Amino acid sequence: MADDEHQPQSEQAPFRRDLTYQELRALLDGVPVNEIIGAKPDGIVDHAIKSDRTAVPQTDDAKIEVVEVPDPFAKPIPHLTNPTNKVGLAEHSAQIPSEQEATSLEEQAQLLAQASLATYAPDEVGTEQGTIRRQEERHELKKQQSASSRMLRGSLWMTIGGIASRILGALYIIPWVAMIGATYSTSANSLYAQGYQIYSVFLIIATAGLPNVLSRLVAEYHAKKQLRMVRKVYHSSLVLGAILGLVVGGLLYVLAPLLSQGHTNVVPVLHALAAAVLIIPILSMLRGYVQGFEFMGISALSQFIEQLIRVAYMLGMTYWIMVVGHGNWVDATVQSTLAAFWGALAGIIVLLVGIVLRRKSLRTIDNADDTVVPSANILARMARQSLPIVLAGSAISLVQVIDQYTFFHIMRSFTSISYDLIDNMFAQFSFNSNKLVMLVVSLAVAMSETALPMLARARTAGNKQVIAEQIEYALKLLAFVMLPATLGMAAVARPLYILFYGASDVTNGVLILQYASYTAIFLGMYMVILAILQGVGDLRYTLRLLAIIIVVKLVLQVPLTIWLAGIGPLMATIFAFAVGLFFAVRRLVKKYPISWQEFSYPLMTMLTWSLVLYLVVWPVVGTLAYFVADTDRLGNLLITLFGGFIGLLIYGIATLKTKLGYEMFGARATALAQRLHLK
Repeated sequence: MADDEHQPQSEQAPFRRDLTYQELRALLDGVPVNEIIGAKPDGIVDHAIKSDRTAVPQTDDAKIEVVEVPDPFAKPIPHLTNPTNKVGLAEHSAQIPSEQEATSLEEQAQLLAQASLATYAPDEVGTEQGTIRRQEERHELKKQQSASSRMLRGSLWMTIGGIASRILGALYIIPWVAMIGATYSTSANSLYAQGYQIYSVFLIIATAGLPNVLSRLVAEYHAKKQLRMVRKVYHSSLVLGAILGLVVGGLLYVLAPLLSQGHTNVVPVLHALAAAVLIIPILSMLRGYVQGFEFMGISALSQFIEQLIRVAYMLGMTYWIMVVGHGNWVDATVQSTLAAFWGALAGIIVLLVGIVLRRKSLRTIDNADDTVVPSANILARMARQSLPIVLAGSAISLVQVIDQYTFFHIMRSFTSISYDLIDNMFAQFSFNSNKLVMLVVSLAVAMSETALPMLARARTAGNKQVIAEQIEYALKLLAFVMLPATLGMAAVARPLYILFYGASDVTNGVLILQYASYTAIFLGMYMVILAILQGVGDLRYTLRLLAIIIVVKLVLQVPLTIWLAGIGPLMATIFAFAVGLFFAVRRLVKKYPISWQEFSYPLMTMLTWSLVLYLVVWPVVGTLAYFVADTDRLGNLLITLFGGFIGLLIYGIATLKTKLGYEMFGARATALAQRLHLK
């Protein structure tokens, strides 16, 4: 810095660190800067700057006109930037007064501040509002992404739990029948089925659709941050579940001799199932509670553990009775049905442990509203909402009942087919294929259980756009899973049917299974649409939807059954649900701003690659079937697994290579595709 003193004046900075009062006054009077601080050292004033108060004559050069300069960080002021508004511009012109008009430094500084106001007048309010608006948009985008992520994660958990449970529930048949023995396996299956059909009816009465109602209520009160109401609903539902279990389970136990229709072996089976009816309502209430908080992992785990304990107890007791020799096939069947009780008890334990572990997160809810509704009002609301849910939720069961009570009469009245053949056709489409189709439908059930509380929460917030986006994503997720699963099942129908039901009447059984596979799309979509209608509170329309389906089914049942025999009831079911779903989707489109343009691309991509999957897997499986005997269940299992692997590979690669992966899973799909070198 010492060197700077020896440098020429022209190379030094034009201003010094400090200005004296005289220099500042001279600057305001219009004296050029180079004359004020020319080549004089600090403290020496040029002769043009005098210590007396003689003013420099006022000239035009001494006037400073303040011109507004656009601020790149502020919005322009309309009345200043408008070129036609000359008056506004003139008003913001300023002239710095001379020395006579300002005699003190404070006054001059004040005048300078007033003049400088015209040079910077940003639209501070507009800028602040714009910033807030951008923050709100970012927050809304994060909420939308979070909602889709939660739905995807919840659906994944429920799908894993549902599929694992269904697979366990289907595969146990193979070792169970082997231990019962070929002599008694048919009788044991018949006894098991008779007990479970009655048990299913009592179970519907015992639960009464209340778990879905509880899930929706918990989601609503949670969205309102009413923790006390959530607890009140939870406790009231447990009391209601216990009462329903006691009443309905007691009725099943007492009425068992009457319901058995004289079959003495059915009575102990119903007594064993009454124990399950006693506690399953509590299990259902606990599941509805955790699903209302979107704790889908706990619900899925309890579902899997329930089925695992049930199958383990069933196979263990069957082995102990039949193989070790501690009873007969009736005892083994009774213990197999009692397994439902032990499975339900294990599920309750898992849910209670999960709730205790999650208690800390539940306590963090901000109790913004301390309003508590009496228990009687809560129970009345749950009962009022459960009625349409029970009726609409039983649509699939009602359609199957229609098949059971009409198929035999139609075939006997309009055809000359023997009773044994009619009975065989009924078993193939109503029991054999239905058990496998429900494996695929369980995927949709998992998605519906995830979508319901999320939609209830969005409805409570009152944002129709968010509701529409969640509906769109739920339908896209449904199509993403159901289309390849349905066509994949149709492609591997032959080895799959042989794996479960053997080589008896393979041709007709496989044909019916292929057609039954296509019903899974419509049944699955119905479950998701039903959950959407429940989530948005449109409960009355669910009854209208049920009526439409039943009427169309009854109208088409007779002509299609006469024309297509065993395939006729399946086609009547497809048309009935298709018509009902058309009206339901149209209603949702009218009420919410659903964008079908954004939905069309992923839907066409899913459909295209699902068809490619079918066209590749079907001939591969058919070719491999020539080298495996129909009696070889292990060989058909390997063919089924190989066909499923090829289909999964085709659909998975197509998902990651196209925009479909990003559409469904976001950046995670892109990262996975890059890791696998697919992009």
